[in-house]
Formats: sequence, C-alpha cells, structure tokens
Amino acid sequence: MAVAKKKNGRSEKSRRRIAPLGLPQKGAGETVKESVKVSKVKIVGGVVPHKAATKDVISGFARAVQRVVSSGKAVQMTVIIEPDATAPRIAVEELEPAVARDELDIALNAAKKRGAARVADILNGPDMLTADAFAEEIGATRETVHKKRRRHEVLGLEGPKRGVRFPKWQLNRSGELLIGLPLLFEALGDHPWAVYRFLLQGHPELDGATGLEALKAGRIEEAIGVAGSVGAGAFA
Repeated sequence: MAVAKKKNGRSEKSRRRIAPLGLPQKGAGETVKESVKVSKVKIVGGVVPHKAATKDVISGFARAVQRVVSSGKAVQMTVIIEPDATAPRIAVEELEPAVARDELDIALNAAKKRGAARVADILNGPDMLTADAFAEEIGATRETVHKKRRRHEVLGLEGPKRGVRFPKWQLNRSGELLIGLPLLFEALGDHPWAVYRFLLQGHPELDGATGLEALKAGRIEEAIGVAGSVGAGAFA
C-alpha cells in the first residue's frame, strides 16, 4: 500500500513515529489510565529480578501523572531499589512551588544574617578580650589560654570573622578563673555559646540569679543541676 508523502518528503507515518511524547491529558469527567507501554526492560546484576517490578514502576508513574492532573502541581516520583529486594519502593510526593522555596530561603538567609550580626555585636563588646589580653589578665601566655580553653577551664567564644574572644567577666576580682566551668560545659554539651547564654540568663531555679552570679556566689552544685536540666531539654 502506498504511503502518502508531504512536500518535505516525510511520510505521515514517520511524522507520527517521531512526535514528542507528552503526558496523558484529562478531559471533562475523564481519568488518567495506566496506558504506558514498555517494550523491554533489562535488569542488571539480578537486582529486583521479577517482572512484577516493571509493572510496579509503570503503575507508580501512572499514579504520579494522575496526581499532577488532579492537583495541578508538580510531583516527584522516587524509585528506591534495595539489595535483595523483590520489588522496588515507589514514592510520589508533591513539590513545593519554586516561589515558596525561594521565600523560605530568603527568610532563612535573613535569619542567619541577623544571628551573625548579633554574634558580631557580642564579640565587639568591651568585655571581650583577645587571647593576648586575657593571658595578661591571668598572668599566663596565649598558648596557656588556648590550652585552658580546650580543657573548658575558660570560656572562649568564636565568631565568623572576629576570631576567639574571652569574656573578662568570667574572672573574679583577683583574676582567678571561674570555678565549676568545666562541669558547666559538660552539662550543656560542650557548646561555648550555650554556656555563654546560661551564664548571663536569669534562672527561676536559682531565685532569679544568673548562672554567672550563682557560680561566683559559690552555688556551684545548684548551678550545675539547673544547667543539667537545660542541657536535657528543659527550659529555665
């Protein structure tokens, strides 16, 4: 049978064969059917060897298309194949609109900038000393200061640009180090900024005194106990 040709020499049959593949369209009152056909699937390495696995993937794709049509939103289809699995796991979930993700990213970046600005303000305070200045206060070398910091015997706060700063208020009037600081680090998970917050925050369990005031007053066991509750998830 002769095949009619167009002016460009390409047959109508050929044009149909190379037409781009689109998603099934849904008309009024219609539903998307699983009409996808696969001629051959090659399984490598024996993973998911059952023919039913191919049907599962095709069925998952059909569900994803149906969800796109019904919701009008983009979806993501994930095929998870595990070693020795007899069938793949198919997950279909809606994707957040790009605008919403952009707005969330902007909000998170703004929050990070505000946090960085707050950290910079704290480290620029008059009571924040460099390692050299702090070493002079306690009559030691900067190397000794950094060793004490690593042992959590002194509190050193680090920022993105200012380096490490040591609060002068952690020393008493005679220049001695704050007693109980290593135990406070242990109770708060070895986080310097958590220790800083605890020391400057008032606590009802300490009759409204800050952690710093309690330690300087010799209320070490009480302060460590409250810090342990904070470190465990309770809020003072």
